Amino acid sequence: MDISDDEREFLRGMRALTIDDDGHEVFVGLDAAESEEFWALTRRNESGEDMNAVPRFKELRDRHEAARQEIVEGRASLD
Repeated sequence: MDISDDEREFLRGMRALTIDDDGHEVFVGLDAAESEEFWALTRRNESGEDMNAVPRFKELRDRHEAARQEIVEGRASLD
């Protein structure tokens, strides 16, 4: 994914990124293709285009956030 070192450090600190079984950097709870799609939608959202009403963005965000919360709360491991 096209993530800067600063973004990567922040996202790793938030328990948002991991490495999948194939060695791809992914958002927790998402596969590599979904992670690319989620990142593109997230960038659009952060640049002012409201993606919150887009069903696909909500689906990916909700799945990612549920998996991330499992890690944060100690019910799942990160890597």
